[in-house]
Amino acid sequence: MEKKYKTYTVDELLQDDYFISSILHPTQESREFWDFLIQSGNLSAQDFEEAAFFIEVVHSPKEKLLRKEKEALWSKIEIENKSSLKKKIRTLYAACFSAVACVFILLGVSFYFFYESNQQGDDVIDMIAALKKNPDVQPGSDIRLVLSKDKQVTFEEDNTDVKYDDKGEIKVNSQTVMEGGDKDKKAGGDKEEKEATVTYNQLIVPKGKHSTLLLSDGTKLWVNAGSHVIFPVSFKGNKREIYVDGEVFLDVTRNEDNPFVVKTDRMAVEVLGTSFNIKSYGHEDTDDVVLVTGSVHVRTETGRKAELIPNQRFRCTSIGDVDIQTVDVYDYISWKDGLLQYKKERLSVILQRLSDYYGKPIRWEPELERLTCSGKLDLKDDMEKVLNGLTRMIPVKFVKQDDCYYFSVTLLNSKPME
Repeated sequence: MEKKYKTYTVDELLQDDYFISSILHPTQESREFWDFLIQSGNLSAQDFEEAAFFIEVVHSPKEKLLRKEKEALWSKIEIENKSSLKKKIRTLYAACFSAVACVFILLGVSFYFFYESNQQGDDVIDMIAALKKNPDVQPGSDIRLVLSKDKQVTFEEDNTDVKYDDKGEIKVNSQTVMEGGDKDKKAGGDKEEKEATVTYNQLIVPKGKHSTLLLSDGTKLWVNAGSHVIFPVSFKGNKREIYVDGEVFLDVTRNEDNPFVVKTDRMAVEVLGTSFNIKSYGHEDTDDVVLVTGSVHVRTETGRKAELIPNQRFRCTSIGDVDIQTVDVYDYISWKDGLLQYKKERLSVILQRLSDYYGKPIRWEPELERLTCSGKLDLKDDMEKVLNGLTRMIPVKFVKQDDCYYFSVTLLNSKPME
């Protein structure tokens, strides 16, 4: 067994079940085994200590961080494009050490990733999914494609079409922003080294703008306003993983040997090939998964699991409650077609959706919370035209002040709901 670990590095230790078990549940036998490997020169003491520290940090007691604490941690972590996964893990290890030390001293809390303790920390996405966005890549007024720490491309258009191919070429609105083939030349080395190379990009879509994203495996994403997607330039290994904060509709290319996983702060959704909508905004109290075709497996951070069939909506709350209902899926995916369809929906929800979609603030009186309505709005229309349409359907009015729309109840415009 000793020979198995002779050439193991940090990232390989992090993927080894026996190593993880030894760190989380040490025994006298396991201690003696690892001490012998190190003393005999069959395992690097430095690699062992780094991997052990990382496991202990990842699986520390499950005490969630406050939003500000998460942001403080995230500010310590840079998502960099390195030449190998080993370099990524070393970089994140160093960042974790700095961040955790800071939190322990100043806040006295524990660093926590939501994934269960029996999950291997073998992908950077696992770490990203537990943290909020880097302040350096927060949404602004333009759509941004973050290619590396030092390279970002911005787009003033309201809609972008981003495409990655399997050779590494990247096109935005039919214009090439990165030539293909470079990644393999830079990676160099043998086949095993190339397979370990994982480069992560980010697509940041601010409120008021939208984008499509074609991944290297052919999977297509429709990315709604106010969303952030982190994804590999090309998928490696036996699993395809991305991270989403916001709302995305996905048409996943089927690959039975390589499941596709979407991770958010509250859950992980695994599919083989299907189409579904996922909504997970960090500032909202619920996450939704709505299945259009195929099947999906959902697992929440609290360990709740479910398998969905078409026309079902899975919803989990910030306190861990879960609800599954049969729905009209188009009510949840119409936004990708430039429409907003709703049935007996609270007006406050509709107004918030419109605010995010158009990127303009909307405020309303508390009395509006009890109002519900049904209908369909054409989001391709001007915002004020859409808002005026609402006032003809329900007894409300609005005024615009300093680029903000204020809604209130009125008894003068009481036309019955359509």
